[in-house]
Amino acid sequence: KNGDESFESFDLTYYDDVPDSSGESPRDYMRQVFETCREYANRFSPSSPNLLFQGGTGLGKTFLSACIARVAADSGFSVCYDTASSALDAFESRKFSRDPETAEASSVKCDRMLSCDLMILDDLGTEMVTQMSVSALYTLINTRLNDRKVTIISTNLTDGELAKKYSPQIISRLDGEYFRLPFAGRDIRIIK
Repeated sequence: KNGDESFESFDLTYYDDVPDSSGESPRDYMRQVFETCREYANRFSPSSPNLLFQGGTGLGKTFLSACIARVAADSGFSVCYDTASSALDAFESRKFSRDPETAEASSVKCDRMLSCDLMILDDLGTEMVTQMSVSALYTLINTRLNDRKVTIISTNLTDGELAKKYSPQIISRLDGEYFRLPFAGRDIRIIK
């Protein structure tokens, strides 16, 4: 990442202060999400829950997951951070690359993603969804669950869109083993 992701630099003023139909403003809601993430980072341990960040583009999911990654790494935990497309590509090239160096590098990367204390899989749903990528995603999620390793996944997809793209086995693990954190507001990149 570009290195300026810290909880101190997270700016809540990008979120609307006007209450919505629930009576709560996106800013008040996102202040709670922010506090939840900061607390999670400060208390991070191998027994922390898995998180699923959900919401539209530009709401701070990548930023806050990078903040958690930095704090966890600074506390001595091994952290892998990758986009879903890059991570799942590594599983594919480990299996199918004809170039031994590429296969070896991919194998090392996959092993690291499977074994690190905290794996952050960013932007799930932006990758090309193939039988191979769904199988790789299942391997990544399921192996980490079985080994009691913590994973944070961020996605722009709704529950319905996730269910259309991924296998029931993946969805049942996301439903049963991940704490969902919905993000609210309008795309910050456009507001900026």
